[in-house]
Formats: sequence, C-alpha cells, structure tokens
Amino acid sequence: MSFFRAAAWTNGPARLWLALGLGLLCSGVAGIVNQVVWQRALKVVLGGSETLSSMIVVLVFLAGLGLGAAVAARIASRSRNPMMLLAALELGLVLTNAVVAMVLAIDISETVYAVQRVALGAGIPLRLVYAVGAGATLLPPTLLMGATIPVASEAAQRQLGGRDSALVPVLFFVNTAGAALGAIAASLWWLPWWGQRRALLGAIVLNAVAALLIGVLGRARQVEPAVSAAKVDVARPVRVEELLGAALGFVSLGYEMLLFRALSLGHGPLPITFALGLTAFLICWALGMALSRRVGGSGGLTAGLTAAAVALAPLVLDWDAAREGADYGELGPLLPAAILYGIPVIGFGLLYGQLVSRRAEDWGRDVGRYSAFNTVGSCLGVLFFTLVAYEAPFAAGTSTVALVLVAVACVEWRVGASSKRERLHAGVFASAAVAGAVFSLSVGLSWNPTLAEDGTVTYWGRDGVVAVHPDGDVFLDGLWHTRLTEGPDGHVGRPYTWVMAAAAVLAHDDPHPKRALVIGAGVGVSGATLAGVEGLKVDGYEINQTLRRVLEDRPDQTLHALTHPSLRWIWQDARTGLALDETRYDIILSAPLHLRQAGSSLLLSREYLRLVKSRMAEGGVLAVYSNEGPGAQSQLVQATLAEAFAYRTSWYDGIVTIASDSPIEVTAARIEERMMREDLLYTQMSQLDRALSSDGGDGIQGLWDGPMSADTLPNVVIVDDWPLVEHPKVADALVPTRASR
Repeated sequence: MSFFRAAAWTNGPARLWLALGLGLLCSGVAGIVNQVVWQRALKVVLGGSETLSSMIVVLVFLAGLGLGAAVAARIASRSRNPMMLLAALELGLVLTNAVVAMVLAIDISETVYAVQRVALGAGIPLRLVYAVGAGATLLPPTLLMGATIPVASEAAQRQLGGRDSALVPVLFFVNTAGAALGAIAASLWWLPWWGQRRALLGAIVLNAVAALLIGVLGRARQVEPAVSAAKVDVARPVRVEELLGAALGFVSLGYEMLLFRALSLGHGPLPITFALGLTAFLICWALGMALSRRVGGSGGLTAGLTAAAVALAPLVLDWDAAREGADYGELGPLLPAAILYGIPVIGFGLLYGQLVSRRAEDWGRDVGRYSAFNTVGSCLGVLFFTLVAYEAPFAAGTSTVALVLVAVACVEWRVGASSKRERLHAGVFASAAVAGAVFSLSVGLSWNPTLAEDGTVTYWGRDGVVAVHPDGDVFLDGLWHTRLTEGPDGHVGRPYTWVMAAAAVLAHDDPHPKRALVIGAGVGVSGATLAGVEGLKVDGYEINQTLRRVLEDRPDQTLHALTHPSLRWIWQDARTGLALDETRYDIILSAPLHLRQAGSSLLLSREYLRLVKSRMAEGGVLAVYSNEGPGAQSQLVQATLAEAFAYRTSWYDGIVTIASDSPIEVTAARIEERMMREDLLYTQMSQLDRALSSDGGDGIQGLWDGPMSADTLPNVVIVDDWPLVEHPKVADALVPTRASR
C-alpha cells in the first residue's frame, strides 16, 4: 500500500502523505540501527554475555517504546500540529542520540568499573547495575521513539484526513519496513565497514532527514486539538484488544528469542546470523501489517493458523540441522531457514494490524495505548523466554508460544460468540491452552538435557546450547569448541587445548609459575593441563554456565576440572572480572571460541589486551588462540598483539600465539630440562615428545613455529568500536589495502 494511494483514498494532500511516509521510513531505519549499535557497544560493560546484553538492551528498548507510546496517547490529541510535534520528536532523537554517541566515543570503562566495585561492596547484584546503567543511557531516546507512531497516527487522522482505521497498520508497515532496511544496513554494511560510532552517526543523519521532511512540509498545517486537556480520558477502561495486544507482544518477542537461538544452532552465532534473523523477523512482520489492510474480521483464525506455523518450527530446526555442506557465514544456506522461521511472524504482524485497527477511533490515543500494552507484553516475553524458556529444549519453547496463541484465538472466538454457551466453551478452551503451555514448558525443563537418535546429548541453558556428540566433540551454539578427553593420557596433544597450556608454560622462565588464568575455561581441559604443574593455582573464567552441567555429568572426560583442587571456576565474563580483580598472573590463556563469532573481538581488542597486560606479573606470558586459517583475521590478531607486546612466538601452525614483554626462549635445552621434571604436565610433555619423535618428527620443538615479526603486519588493529575481525570478508577487503599504505 503506497502513501500516494492512501492520499487518493482519503483526499489528503499527497505531499504531506509522502513526507510522513518518508519520515517514518527514515525513522524506522535509524531506530533499528540504534538498537543494533547499542547492543554491540554496551556489551563491553554489560557483562560480555550475548544473551544478557541482548536481553537488557531489548528490555530497555521496549520499555522506552512502551512508555513513550503511553505518554503520546495522552498528549497527541491536544496538539494543534501533530506533524510539527513529530518533527520535534525526530529532532529530539538527533540530540539524544548525539549525546549517546559522545558517551560511546569516550572511554568510560574505568568509571563503569568503579561503579560496579561500589555496587559489589554494597551487595548490589551486577545485573541490576547493568539494567540501571543501560536504562539511564537508552531510555531518553527510546521514549522519543515510542511516541513516534502514535503522534504520526494522530497527524494522519486529523491533518491528512485519514478516516479508515485500516490505514493505521500502513503507518506501522512503513516504519517496520524501514527497520528491516536498518537491520540489513547496520549489521551487514555500516558496522562491518564503518564501526559503531560512525554507524550511529548515520542513524543521527536519518533522524535529521525525517525531522526536516516532516517539519518543513507540515509546519503550516495547523488544526484544532481533538480534545481539550480537561477532557482527556485518562481513566478509560482496558479493552479486550489491548489485553490481546499484550499477549501478542509476549508470544511474538518470545518467538523472536527462539528464532535467534534456532538460527545460531544451525548456522553459528555469527553477525550475519543475527542480521538475517532480525531482518527476516521485521520483513515478515511488515508483510503481515500490509496484509491486515486487506484481511478483515476476527483475529481468531489468524491466531490459530499462526499457532500451527509456530508448532512446526522444531521440524524446521531438525531439517536445518540435518543439511550437509552448509558453510557458516554464507548467505545461501542461511536464507531458506530464515524464511521458513519467518512464516509465523507474518501471522504476528497480521494479528497486530487487525487488533490495532479494530479499535482505532481516535488514532493517536488508541494507537498509543495499544502500543503501550503490546510493549508491556513484549518485555515480559523477553524476560520469560530468556530466563525460563531458554532453559528448556526448543520444542518446549515453541509449544508454549503455540498454545498461548491458541488461547488468544479462543478469546477472539469468545468476543464474537453469540450465545452464553459459546462464550463458556471459548473460556474453557483458552484456559486449557494456557495450562497446556505451562505443562509443555514444565516437561521440557524436566527433560533437559535431551538425547538425539545419533547419541548426541544436548544441554539447553540461558547462556547457550551445548551439544556433546558420541565421539566427544563439543559444540557451543552450533560451533565446534573442543573434544572431551579420554583421561589423563588420552588428552595429551589434543589440538590447541593442550598445546596452548604447554606452550605457555614452556615460554615462562620459571618452570614452576605460581598463578595462572584461563579466560574461556570451556570444558576445563586447558585449566586441568595447567594444574599439572606442581604448586600452580589456576583460575578459570567461563561465561556459559550451561557447561557446568557437562562438567558435572562427565567428570572423567573433563579431567575432573570442576572439582580439581588447584582449579577455581569463576562463572562470569572475563573483562568485568579482570577489571574488578587486580590479581596478577604468571600465565594467562585466552581463547575466543571462533574469531568470526559475534562478540569474539571483546577478547581480542586493543582495549582488552591492555586490560590483560595490566594483570600480568613481571615476566608473565599470554597465550591466545589466533588463527582460523590464512587470511586477514589472523593478521588482525597478530597486529593487535604486536601493538600490545614486545615479543611474540607461535605454535601449531599459528593456532596459538604466545606474547610477552619479556624475551621468549624456546630452545631444545629448555624443553629437555622441563621434560626431566616429575610434574604431570612435564611427564605428558615427555610422552608426546617421544610419540612425535618416533614418527620421524622433531618432537615437541617441531610444534613451535618460531618468533614472529611485526614488519609485514597491517597497520589496523582490532578495537571495541570496530569489530572487524568478526567480518572475514570485510577484513579481507580492507586489511591488504591498509597494509599497502
């Protein structure tokens, strides 16, 4: 539905409809760009967790939208020029987002960590600190965003002559279509090519364009207020449509959380996975909104069909997981899955449009109230599905969504029922559906972990999904992590989990270092390997608490790492932990799961390495997972390490890099001397040396690549503001160009 056609039908001036449409489109693009950048930028000081940062930012985002819509519902009808009010809102977004950009541009980490230290000292949970901090930063702009659609609806009705309430979803459609464009722009182009601050500046420009378009064309279009301030109906009773809108917000945002998880399991938690998932959700929602202009009647059938589509989502997950040859990060395999998961979202958008247009008598007031109720339900959906439903298998979560939608369909049936018996039946069926949702989730929680036909055991948790295959391979959110051991002897020489620890110990001058730290402790193999040095105390930071259950269920295959007397587990993100704990370490191991994974640069950036360096004792060494094969990613890691440390050497074909500010000596004499010691790690080293030598190799020393030079490295490094390492194709395009300068 174009705004030109809408103008013809309502006899409104075409130029004003065009200005309103383009303004809402620009506003939608800017809004979602802001959300994506905020989530990424605030993750550094929100505990580093993808789940936690996403939940907090989305909650604050939605809460601001809901409050803004509620306020707009009360003031829109008093305005003599709603279009100028809308322009003022867009200009306010320019100013508030400029302030947010300035805050993100300066290094406030020390201030943030100081506040967190005070909070911990007072016994205040860090998550509460995260929420308050995010709210203080993001609520002002989101309040303005939330007021946008109600005010635009008021302008469309009073200034542009809109009479058909079915036009209200068209406003949502245009704004949501802009959001879909923003999701693509922010995630696939602006963030990878520009970085966070410049992407945010792009959003500010779009808000300024929206303010200019709407303000210039609408400045002379004054009308009388719809109601006086004294007649605003603040005590209006809650309507059925508003309650259903809250329920719809609950299930739609809950399904969005499930959609992100499903795509990550099939295609890895990569930036492109999040981008395409968000884009598919928004496009399908917008399509449903557009269809609601044509589809009238009760939403009962829509809710029922949507429930059926949601119930089929686990089959899509099974199909997606069974496909072979899907290359992580490639659009081709990801697109069909995103489309299939997006089909139920069309129903969400259609139902939203049907409900909001059914009671939109005074557009600004009614749209604002409905949006407020919807966002309250959305906030509850984010909380519930992230904190509760994420602990159950995927099928239990989708069943919960489907059954709540069935309850919505029954309520819609009850609203249209012509007899008392029909209304009673509808109420009984709705209650049964809700009870079924509770039962489904309860069963799912009690059956966690789940066992697949091929013997794969899957553990579901709010921090991630851990799958353990029969051969011992461990996958975190769809990406390979490590392999479980076969005991003290069987794990010797396993790829980098053992070599990283052994190489770090060999690089340290003292054969008996006193303290070590493992960042990303995983299944504990590296930590337990380090603990094989007599007298060495090991701390391990691990953010994914779902792994705790794997450690509890498989003590032999994880070298009893969870209960090892020399290994202390710290279940939180390492950056916050390092900032708040000033303990210094002789050896630090740091292993992002994958260089291209969303959030990996938080454990590779210049700012991170400076923090790590401040926690290293004199003569300390750092071991970093540094290579996923040849390419710009590994060059970026090496360039960042070279900027932070004076000496570097690599092992195992570049998979592990050892860095230090002290000279690193790896000689045959040192290796021989260490292998003469009786510590478990040195005994294992001797066993591996003999095995490698018997195959005609150079023993342990044959795994050493030698010292590294910074002469051929690019002059660009990984920084928090620009997560370039997470975008291999962009890095390949940019790094050689910069290196040649």
